[in-house]
Amino acid sequence: MDNQNYKGSIDIQGFSDNAIFDLNNPLNRDDGFKSWISLKEAFATHKISLDTADKFINLAHADFELHLDCRPTTHAINSYLLMLESHLIKPLNAKPTLWQQYNKVFTWRDDLVDGNQFIKINYPQQIRIPDIDGWQQRHQLCCLIAGNKSLARTDKRDLYVERIKTIKWFEKHAKDALNLYGTDWDLPMLGHGLTGKILRVFFKKLKSVWPFKKLQIYKGKLNRKSDALLTTKFNICYENVADLPGYITEKIFDSFFYGCVPVYWGASNITQYIPANCFINRKQFKDTAEMYVFLNTITEMEYIEYQRNIVHFLQSEKAQEFSSATFVNTIVDTVTKDLEHLT
Repeated sequence: MDNQNYKGSIDIQGFSDNAIFDLNNPLNRDDGFKSWISLKEAFATHKISLDTADKFINLAHADFELHLDCRPTTHAINSYLLMLESHLIKPLNAKPTLWQQYNKVFTWRDDLVDGNQFIKINYPQQIRIPDIDGWQQRHQLCCLIAGNKSLARTDKRDLYVERIKTIKWFEKHAKDALNLYGTDWDLPMLGHGLTGKILRVFFKKLKSVWPFKKLQIYKGKLNRKSDALLTTKFNICYENVADLPGYITEKIFDSFFYGCVPVYWGASNITQYIPANCFINRKQFKDTAEMYVFLNTITEMEYIEYQRNIVHFLQSEKAQEFSSATFVNTIVDTVTKDLEHLT
């Protein structure tokens, strides 16, 4: 491979013209593009270029292609799937017939990982160690950072529904205790499926002439998540979907990196990856009211102990499983080994 130059394409919905590799892109919120830039740079050390799919006149000319979430078809001889989102969010990710068109599938799904075709990978994180600062500068009790969205269909594991229940409870019973951030919370809370999508479009058009009643806990969009997480004691971070083994996204790590203690609800096997003493498990409470009472009874010394546990975890080998470096190395090592067979 040393004397061979290869070309790879990457297909990430909504990104073209190599925008995913541009740190100055306005969509690069909280440095989320860094892992993709590191991936491009790591391939370059092997004399392999990586560009968005639109850079190719004919994708069949690419030596390999990477798809973020399933596509109906592949083009290059070597194709790889980064199956990072739940099939309840990206329905094509639920189709085994589509998985078969890929050389390898990189996924968080512990029920599929076999080390052969299905290779374990986690959402990449830019690991940073927070200060153990207690809560003297954390004047807000809770925050919740999410968009006003819904699943495409009804499912008992739907945590969008649980977020809305939580929001409604705080709006009614403890307005000053929760700051809500994100997009579209100035619209009514949405329903499921096609109806929800249609209503979203309708509500967005309507609000310019007929503003909806605003939630008192809604504080708008954040430029950076740290703006809220550094001044808040607890972050209510529910995954989009519950009880999927291995489905651990950036939400709990956003809290960790800024010393904010997460109230987590998500992966069924979360404690196989992250120690239970690093977060508050929402599933231990029967409802939001019981959770609220618990959060109000924690002492600052107990809070600092959570922060110490978070720091200890982030400094451990277990946390490195979620690092951007591990993400990049797993992909590059796999692809380069396959490309060696072409020489």
